[in-house]
Amino acid sequence: MLVCQCKSAFLSWIVPLFLLILTARVDSRAQCSQGAIICETFGSGPRGALPQGQTTFAYTTNPCPNDGEYTLMDTVANSCHGDAWHRVREDHTPGDVKGNMFVVNAFYQPSEFFSQKAMGLCPGVTYEFSLWVLNINKVLQPGPCDEFSLRDPIIAMRVEQADGTLIKEVIQPAVSRSVTPVWVQLSMQFVIQTNTNDIVVKLINKGLGGCGNDLAIDDIGFRPVHPNLTIQFANSSASEITACADTRLTLSIGAAVGYPNPVYSWQQSQDNINWTPVPGTGQATYKINPVRVGRTYYRLRNAQPINANAIGRSQCSAESNVLIVNGRPDAPFSLGNDLAVCAGTSQVLQAPDPLPAGTSFVWSDLSSNQELIVNSAGAYWLETNLGGCTYRDTVNVSTQNCHLEDVYIPDAFSPNNDAVNDNLIVIHAGTFTAYSFRVYDRWGSVIFVSKQADLTWDGMFQNRPCPEGIYAWTLDYSVLNTQNQERHYTRSGRVILVR
Repeated sequence: MLVCQCKSAFLSWIVPLFLLILTARVDSRAQCSQGAIICETFGSGPRGALPQGQTTFAYTTNPCPNDGEYTLMDTVANSCHGDAWHRVREDHTPGDVKGNMFVVNAFYQPSEFFSQKAMGLCPGVTYEFSLWVLNINKVLQPGPCDEFSLRDPIIAMRVEQADGTLIKEVIQPAVSRSVTPVWVQLSMQFVIQTNTNDIVVKLINKGLGGCGNDLAIDDIGFRPVHPNLTIQFANSSASEITACADTRLTLSIGAAVGYPNPVYSWQQSQDNINWTPVPGTGQATYKINPVRVGRTYYRLRNAQPINANAIGRSQCSAESNVLIVNGRPDAPFSLGNDLAVCAGTSQVLQAPDPLPAGTSFVWSDLSSNQELIVNSAGAYWLETNLGGCTYRDTVNVSTQNCHLEDVYIPDAFSPNNDAVNDNLIVIHAGTFTAYSFRVYDRWGSVIFVSKQADLTWDGMFQNRPCPEGIYAWTLDYSVLNTQNQERHYTRSGRVILVR
């Protein structure tokens, strides 16, 4: 049996009850069950009495308590009460050093020997309360014993409301004596169905004392008991897979469905410790889109609608197994943005250099050259294979009718600093191999010269604003045509300067 590893003081538990199921079994050495909220092992080393109100028995440091007394100790001597007790060399908790157990010598009459208030549990959830018990009386021959016959512990598990109203009481079968010390686990389960705020869990010794009825208790545990919930990859029973980044995977619920009419919460983690909800979930399936680079853990929580707001609390929801996705790296390259080229011209697409070692690639024309020359519209892609993952990046190329020799110069502009038509601009489509733009006043004097296409006239001459009027201009330029041939052109015209 899986066990928790905890050492805690008695804590508080809770709530409304509906169903109590009682079981008892003899088991191998184990501590509290996996997922225990409370796991009381009574600590280790010297320890004083239990907190006031948890028992009606008297605390003693005597290693052989008398009737109506209890002690906390790590061993029981076989010399107690005329060699009537087993020698118990250690407590039930495995792995602790000088760990304590709760040793009780019962009253002559039935009596309560343990009481604990329980608070704050989740409605609709089943909880299990358990403990380990050992009859420390040896097997003796029948006969008179201070006028009593030999007696074994009979323990009742009792659950009450805070005001003492009985919810349920189950009396256990007697814990029999044995030739050697044997720990027996007692447990009961209950489902919280009402709005009861507090409950009290009690252990009552129903047997008579005085001639036996001596016991040791250890490893008191309290845990939620959820229905089984499993998740799986679509079309795979593996718990861990490797997938290419930017691909898609689907997770779904397996054969076990958890709670009826459930609320789902898919979660992911990078370390299998800290979990965060996955945005946009709530269905019985979850699509990982896309797969993340690196190692990612996934699980599912499943709660009843009444606990929807507390689905992140482990005791309020069923928790599935964990699936692991190892995402391979992202695409090791990019061809960039889509392109527009002039009809009759070409554009060169370049494969990244260098690509990671072991990478193969192919272009959309099935060539494997370092570059691809594009001279028509279409979708062009480069596909690589790295580490078993195929990556493809596509560039969409469109063409336009570019008259590279064409230029346009407005016939008016207004340099008045209103950010609208403040400069005389030469608008062009091609790239100039030679360029000279001149502006003349009415007397033919050159008042502006530009050898660069991006240098515009702002209506100034010698740092002074030119007056309104008509000005002439000439443009001498050379461009490469669509056949990559240089051609020279001269243009002239007039422009009106308005202020």
